[in-house]
Amino acid sequence: MTTNNNATSKRSLGREYAFKFIYKHLLNDFAEEKNDIVNDSRALNDALNLFDVSFHEEDNEHPDNTIDIHTKMFAKELILGSLKNEAENSKLIEKYLTNNNLQKVDRMNLAVLLLGAFEIQNDRETSPGVFINEYVNVAKKYCPNDSHGFINSVLDKIAKG
Repeated sequence: MTTNNNATSKRSLGREYAFKFIYKHLLNDFAEEKNDIVNDSRALNDALNLFDVSFHEEDNEHPDNTIDIHTKMFAKELILGSLKNEAENSKLIEKYLTNNNLQKVDRMNLAVLLLGAFEIQNDRETSPGVFINEYVNVAKKYCPNDSHGFINSVLDKIAKG
């Protein structure tokens, strides 16, 4: 049973890692790099290696920021899948926004939604509730206040859609 909890926490860590990477690449300064990453596996590996340096840097908030190779491989799958499916999943997300305007969505929230939409759409063996719960937790930890309700609502609609 401990192994299962450990595997779950490693997948949660992989999702957090992927979230931080995706968020960075949703910023305008990294748009060109994001396009390179999607089209060139070497560019993706270079970007991940560079990102690792800042991710592994210890600070007061993150005294033990380490990620094992299997967790990183899981995160890499999420990153690449989310970026490759960004246009399709953005349209899907936008469909469930009350204002139908993806540009007004906070970039942190958008990173969470893109990852959640990707997993819900591509992993039919796992209950969507698992993904919704995971990404609501990411939102609670990293996104602006009250984002978790918004994340929950949109991902739930995607799952039911």
